[in-house]
Amino acid sequence: MNDKQQLLVGVNKKGAYELPGGGWEHGETLEECLARELQEEFGVRVMRIGQPICFWAHPHRDWQYWLLRIGVPVRLKDDTFTPGDGLVKAQFVSQDEFIRLNLETYEGNVKDQIDKIWSMKE
Repeated sequence: MNDKQQLLVGVNKKGAYELPGGGWEHGETLEECLARELQEEFGVRVMRIGQPICFWAHPHRDWQYWLLRIGVPVRLKDDTFTPGDGLVKAQFVSQDEFIRLNLETYEGNVKDQIDKIWSMKE
């Protein structure tokens, strides 16, 4: 979230929206994972990481496993984005805009968590 209560999302090459995130590597701390994923996907550095706020899981539609989602508030050092890792654009969206987004299918039931996501504070 930025100071305007807008959530950072990415747009992939297919035009679908994704939340920042990715695989948690063996041996990484949560903080290391978040910093690495935000660098890989958006080219930004982390200034501060808050406590995990919300958790939810859902089966991946195309793969044979479940995805665990962990909502964590993060303060970025800047907002100059260089999309990477399959993304072509980064943008902040309001809660109302988020509801209307065309999310990538593997985002699953994330819209069901909207109240938890927008209640996250550092």
